[in-house]
Amino acid sequence: MEQDPVEFTREHWSASDQPGADHFAAVGALMRAHQLIVAELDRLLKPHGLSRTAFLLMATLLISRDHTRPLGQLSRHLMVHPTTITLVIDQLYAKGLVNRTPHPTDRRTVLASLTSDGHELITKAAEDLAGGQFGLTGVSDSLAQQLTGVLGQVRDKVGDA
Repeated sequence: MEQDPVEFTREHWSASDQPGADHFAAVGALMRAHQLIVAELDRLLKPHGLSRTAFLLMATLLISRDHTRPLGQLSRHLMVHPTTITLVIDQLYAKGLVNRTPHPTDRRTVLASLTSDGHELITKAAEDLAGGQFGLTGVSDSLAQQLTGVLGQVRDKVGDA
C-alpha cells in the first residue's frame, strides 16, 4: 500500500532538519483536503451554473432575514474582497437570481436579495450538494461534527471571530 503523502512529507521534512514538521503536515493535510473538496463542490455546482462564491453568497442570502444583506456584510461574512462580491452580484443580477436595491436609510449601502428564481436555484443546488455530502463524500455525520469542532478550535487559535 502506498504511503500517505502527508505522512511522507512530514517524515522527509523532519529528516531534512526542517522546523515545525507537525504544523507543516497539518497545513499540508488541510490543503490537500481543501483541493479534493473544492473539486467535488465545483463538479456538483457546474450543472447549476454556479461558482462556489456565488453559491455561498446565495446561501447566505437564503438564511438571512428577508433573504437580504448589505454587500459589505456579505464581503465580511464570506471573507471575500468587496470587488469580488460586486462582480458576483452583477453576474447573479444579470441572470435574474438577485436584486440590488438602495438601503432605505443609508445612501452608501446597497442591499442584495434573492429573487424567486434565485431562491429556487439555490434550493436545488443545496439539495445536490447535500446529496454529495457537500464534498465530504463518505464522511459520517459524526466525523463531520468532529471535524467542525476541531476546525473551530483551530479557527479560534488563528484569530477567526
